[in-house]
Amino acid sequence: MGLNGQHETNTGTPPMAFIPFAAATTAVHRRGTASAQHRGPLCATPYYAHMPALAVRARAFVTGTAATTSPLSAAPALRQARRSWMRMGPRQSQIAVITGASSGIGLYAAKTLASAGNWHVILACRDVGRAEQAAAQSQLPRDAYTVLPCDLASFESVQAFARNLTGQAGVDHVDALVCNAAIWHPRDKKPRFTVDGIEETAQVCHLSHVLLCQELLPKLKTSRGRVVFLTTQTHSPGTLPGMIPPQANLGDMSGLARGLGPDTTGMMDNGPFEPTKAYKDAKAANVLTMRAMNARFSKDGVTSVAVFPGCVADTNLFREKRAWFRRLFFPLLQKYVTRQYVPNEEAGRRVAEVASQGTFSDSGSYYQWRGNYFAGRERTRPEVIQPTTEVVKADRLYELSLEVIDRALRKKREARPSTGRLDYRSLAGAT
Repeated sequence: MGLNGQHETNTGTPPMAFIPFAAATTAVHRRGTASAQHRGPLCATPYYAHMPALAVRARAFVTGTAATTSPLSAAPALRQARRSWMRMGPRQSQIAVITGASSGIGLYAAKTLASAGNWHVILACRDVGRAEQAAAQSQLPRDAYTVLPCDLASFESVQAFARNLTGQAGVDHVDALVCNAAIWHPRDKKPRFTVDGIEETAQVCHLSHVLLCQELLPKLKTSRGRVVFLTTQTHSPGTLPGMIPPQANLGDMSGLARGLGPDTTGMMDNGPFEPTKAYKDAKAANVLTMRAMNARFSKDGVTSVAVFPGCVADTNLFREKRAWFRRLFFPLLQKYVTRQYVPNEEAGRRVAEVASQGTFSDSGSYYQWRGNYFAGRERTRPEVIQPTTEVVKADRLYELSLEVIDRALRKKREARPSTGRLDYRSLAGAT
């Protein structure tokens, strides 16, 4: 299964975790070259070692430090200033955004990055209170994460998250965006629709991540950042898990072209509604989106990859399945047949590696770990594997997805004529 955490429930407004940057300090957080971005196993050179002298002088002006101070000698003053301006540790020069990070793989990926010392992680979650509680219980370093609300079942919420990331959190660059959140309603007999009038699984798992990528694209370009899509073996009928019916099949994407609204079956191919196929189709769409983004944005230094980190049989993604499936059949299948079973902690560690290490910087690649984890972690290794054969539909799917998003947002704007329009096709450089 795709082991992608879960979608959460909003309960309130987040605390003001960050104070926005002053204009004079933004240069401190901008990344320089690609070589300075992802260094070593989650442990980069301290941020101030790569700062231009101009950035140090700008910070010195704000803090009262002498402008003639060198970058290295100014480090203590800079560290002190960061503590007074925002809730960040002294070495955190890299920013990661992870959706669905209140449980499962997303939470453990956040913990791995936050514990590295040089990352600050933005937990993009619908239920802010739950995310704060989960982070505290998992002992994430208090100065290494911030929770911001992001309801993937609402395009306007995704846009609000992007605005808050800039305005409330003061973030001007993103080094890693992990598209992790997912939902699955295996017992549904008919589709659920979001406030945007779109089938829920497709919007939460796929379309809202496309929108989030577009919203954060300028910040990703600034840092020459990386986008990581979590996917599943079941997205590809060419794998053993993918052969189990219902198989993923995007078909002619006529349902997507029509907007996946109540006037459709809610399926991307507009075939009969089947909730498990809807989930698998959305995971296939994640891989195709990764390929489409690679074709468009790798020239700008943005790396796009996908990863199947192993199967976590006890993730909350399976909470609606019957007990015999969750506790017996599926764990045994993954442990002894596919041999892809891993604990949440290990899957999260793998995702964090893909998001941060230079060995996973081959844009357009789909990574999967080979080997039985229970025979020893050292016997497992990541490999680049071939995704679904439907990858030839990547460009068409990406264009259709942008059109669906734009139509839904335009419909909302028409109800509020004073709001300006943003065309996501033009933002993505569509022709």
